[in-house]
Amino acid sequence: MTAAPHPSDIVAPMDYTALAPKALTEPTAATLLPATRSYLNIAYATALGWRPLLLDLHVPTTGRGPHPVVVYAHGGSFLGGIKAMGPWHDLPSHGIAVVSVSYRLSGEAHFPEPVEDILAAVRWTRANAHHYNLDGGRISGWGSSAGAYLVTMAALTGDSPLGRPVGDHTHVSSALSAVISHYGVADPARLGQDAFDNTDEQIREIENVARQFLGFAPREDPQRAGDTDPVALAVGRGEGPPFLILHGDGDHRVGLRQSQRLHQGLTEAGIVSRLVVVPGADHAGPEFTTPERVKEAAAFLFRTWYPPTPRT
Repeated sequence: MTAAPHPSDIVAPMDYTALAPKALTEPTAATLLPATRSYLNIAYATALGWRPLLLDLHVPTTGRGPHPVVVYAHGGSFLGGIKAMGPWHDLPSHGIAVVSVSYRLSGEAHFPEPVEDILAAVRWTRANAHHYNLDGGRISGWGSSAGAYLVTMAALTGDSPLGRPVGDHTHVSSALSAVISHYGVADPARLGQDAFDNTDEQIREIENVARQFLGFAPREDPQRAGDTDPVALAVGRGEGPPFLILHGDGDHRVGLRQSQRLHQGLTEAGIVSRLVVVPGADHAGPEFTTPERVKEAAAFLFRTWYPPTPRT
């Protein structure tokens, strides 16, 4: 049986915004967070056959800029979540702009297409940096849970696509300066294996989440499963941005072993990585959103964006 063509092979892309009044398609600034100018529901890419992909942009109103940027991907087991979620809400008050991204979920698309969505969001940010007073040379990634996996893979693949690129800026670099991972999925094929203190039924649920996201059962196709391992990607490239990884040792949803394996693999590949184990913290626990944690994250980002000049 001949497979149906991919939606992007059926018709050529077109600019649908040209068919609507500009007042309805151009983003309008709003004041929704302290010291922040927000632009909601900007279409950063259109993948034919799916809904337009949207992001929210939050720009600091203090400081002259251009402002460095975090591209954030929310969690939700690859099945849900919204771009308003996350630990990033205070970042604009630290002088950091935030691009919070929605991406195709696993009921719509399988790996690696959601990774391509993150890459498209990075390219959109860089291509539109001047318009929004952003620093296109200082863009880092931050993800939580499932979103951490997407950002990790995007950072390690760099400008080499894993699937079909989407968006209008494929000539623009998608490189990231640094990555922050909060209780992240790091190897979806081994989520069940790394589960912490779960019943057999809960482990099956976790494995079903991975299967739905990947589009296949890892145990049945170990070769394809290997292509979803970020450590293999890091070893293959031999380079990548610095990582700050935070994970609770009481995480029942994504076992700590996921982040431990990622940290070890990145370090062995020569990539700078720091793993912070948060004592007693469960998945998406409040320990990850405290002002102290946000300050720690901001400090890490500023160190990577503005490294100290060596004394002569």
